[in-house]
Amino acid sequence: MILILLTEIVKIKYFFLSLNKYNKIVLFSYFILEVKNMSIRATKKVVLDAGHGGTDPGTIANGITEKEYTLKISEYIHKRLDDLGIENSMTRTTDETLSPDVRPNRAQSFYGKGNDVILVSNHINAGGHT
Repeated sequence: MILILLTEIVKIKYFFLSLNKYNKIVLFSYFILEVKNMSIRATKKVVLDAGHGGTDPGTIANGITEKEYTLKISEYIHKRLDDLGIENSMTRTTDETLSPDVRPNRAQSFYGKGNDVILVSNHINAGGHT
């Protein structure tokens, strides 16, 4: 699978995530609106970091515990990337505490620190306003 270099993206039209009443992700999408040069492409590996976890719940508000949703979102993205044949790994796959020292080391342990790696760290705001 080919991914467009992030530096080539000019605008992203929107990012949307929807959960059903059982807190299952039912829609996850994003659309690239403009790209500088479509001929510039590179194969990338993706590391998904589900923010917080274990003894660090992140924000808790409005019936949402951040660590639970960041893991669900990361699992969903992981499956979609697998379906698309994009090489990817997750920093955590369970409700595990990752210290500030362990998290970056684990992220780099999969594919190193090269320019061919994209790190996506998922976090959620708990605000109740739209």
